Amino acid sequence: MAQIMSTAEIESALIYYQNTYPTLCRRIELPNKTIENRTCHALHMGQPNSSSSSAGLIIGGVHAREWGGPDIVINFAGDLLRAYTSGSGLEYGSSKFAAVDIKRILDQSTIVVFPCVNPDGVEFSHNDVALWRKNRNPASSGGDPAKIGVDINRNYDFLWNYKKYFSPSAWDSSLASDDASTETFHGTAPFSEPETQNVKWLIDSYANLTMFLDLHSYTGDVLYNWGDDDNQSSDPGMNFANSVYDGQRGQIGTGYAEFIQPSDQRLASTIADSIRKAMNGVRGRPYLAKQAVGLYPTAGSSDDYAYSRHLVQPGHSKIFGFTIEFNFATDGSLTNPATDPFLVTADPAVLDQTMLDVIPGLIAFSQNVKPITLPPLETASATVNIVHANPITGETWSLDDGKIHKTPPIPDPYRTKVGNEIWRLLAAFDGLHSVSGLAGQIARKGLLEAIAEVARANAGAS
Repeated sequence: MAQIMSTAEIESALIYYQNTYPTLCRRIELPNKTIENRTCHALHMGQPNSSSSSAGLIIGGVHAREWGGPDIVINFAGDLLRAYTSGSGLEYGSSKFAAVDIKRILDQSTIVVFPCVNPDGVEFSHNDVALWRKNRNPASSGGDPAKIGVDINRNYDFLWNYKKYFSPSAWDSSLASDDASTETFHGTAPFSEPETQNVKWLIDSYANLTMFLDLHSYTGDVLYNWGDDDNQSSDPGMNFANSVYDGQRGQIGTGYAEFIQPSDQRLASTIADSIRKAMNGVRGRPYLAKQAVGLYPTAGSSDDYAYSRHLVQPGHSKIFGFTIEFNFATDGSLTNPATDPFLVTADPAVLDQTMLDVIPGLIAFSQNVKPITLPPLETASATVNIVHANPITGETWSLDDGKIHKTPPIPDPYRTKVGNEIWRLLAAFDGLHSVSGLAGQIARKGLLEAIAEVARANAGAS
């Protein structure tokens, strides 16, 4: 039976994979050493000809006490590499993947795994304080051992300054904290920690990254964007970058809700459900797929940072962010009443079964790593020039000769007056995309003509 790996054993496993499958994978040395001077590595998997293909990134070992995360990621990589090399499929209970499914993943995409983001914290949890959550940065501790560390999953550059962006009624220990003695202390600035800098470096290194997954425990959930508030698709101007709504976020069901394109909402929820089904299929454990805020509102989290990048940094690929919370709150009482649910995988039998449960979800995630494309647009006539203004980035898109052309950001006043109006029309168009037949064609044609008219009427706005 498997036993929880030390950080040295995790590193050894990555070396073994690189040496055993040299044509399928390679280790990546990450640029930022941890506070305790550890060098971290990720593993790039895929055929050499897939280097320009869409990529997916899976990370684990973020919260030190969530034992089993790195082990799941390591064993997922091993299963994938072995099955591809032998030309065989994989079975986990009733969840089955044919050999052609495994071959397609590594032939047509790149899968990158970073099994242990927080090795300092993991080692401290294994050897000193089992329920330690954070990294081991003492910079804000003032010499107090109880104040050492930063919560890595509150340190990303997404609404990091929670007191500015969230309603005071949402300020609690689960959201984030600026108190170094708390478990969710978010650090001194976004990306203040070497661990989050390494994850950012990996995201930046893959221009075609379309999928991101952060592995945690425990609640038995598959989470998708957004995590700061409820989702809505009717008002593009109500979004995380709009300062008008600062101080209002995080109050679920009280007015503010985070904008997401209807097509993105559908795709994210569909992918999350495919991950859930793959895990449920092993032995029927009741994993749920839901929006991340359904767990609780968060600030500075990895999955929302990954998805927000294409909105605030023009030119970046759209990355759908997911979090798996493996195992359940009841697992401690079921295995040993004295065992905390975070630590139940210390039992080799539980660890074995947990890996069997979760690895199929990671395979299903990998099957969904593919190019993210805009839905096809129907032009009203050959002379219509459709303009799409993004109110968050200031970027515009125009449709000409059946191709989408991007232009640099336009002045803020134009974006304020016109961009939101066009975004609302596009959201309506997107909502009609699945309507078939003549009625759908007429409705879409009318919306496209309306967008074009708005763009022409305001072409000289400043």
